[in-house]
Amino acid sequence: FCSSFLPLESQFVVDRMSKRKGLSFDEKKSVLLGAMHNEAAFFTLKELETLGKSKGVIPQAVKEVVEALVADGSVQSDKVGSQALFWALPSQKVSALKNKRQRLVEDNERLQKELEQLKSELADLGSQAVPSEQEAAELRARVATERKRREDLKSKVEALERCGPGKISEMKRQIVVAKEAANRWADNIITLRSMFLREQRGDVSSGMFNKTFNLPEDFDYLE
Repeated sequence: FCSSFLPLESQFVVDRMSKRKGLSFDEKKSVLLGAMHNEAAFFTLKELETLGKSKGVIPQAVKEVVEALVADGSVQSDKVGSQALFWALPSQKVSALKNKRQRLVEDNERLQKELEQLKSELADLGSQAVPSEQEAAELRARVATERKRREDLKSKVEALERCGPGKISEMKRQIVVAKEAANRWADNIITLRSMFLREQRGDVSSGMFNKTFNLPEDFDYLE
């Protein structure tokens, strides 16, 4: 989400109005809308309160101003999960950003479905006392997949952050989801390993178990 800038004269009007006290309601709308155009990004209501305050619109008035801008079509709004997002972008960028947002929503839905599947598989595995070599191999593969997904998403986030000040909270949330999924699988392996070692009563060490199932010596949860 690369930044775009208002024409010089428009920016001058926004700056001049933001420095005055006692802005009228229409002036507040103009100031906030101008600031959103200048940022060209997605905002939560809390972020808009901070943005408005920096331009001279008090936080207590921002919600009403935003609702008015949404009502007249100047600002777009939608919900992603439980979070309401607002944006007002130059027309040439709206289509591309809508497509990107749709991909993020689809990715989020896919990850949620996969997470539910992982929970179900974890519940099934919890009833098994000792993992077979094949099961351990499958678990390692799933953990590796989730770790790679997390790293891929992290790389995308870093690339977008280098492009500008765009808000990418939804993609960051997906990284958290992927990390949690990977840690659940790691927890499953660790639980099964503990059960196996208890049954062996000291005949097999944790290091021997890791070596047998090709687990790294420092195998642990993702930080």
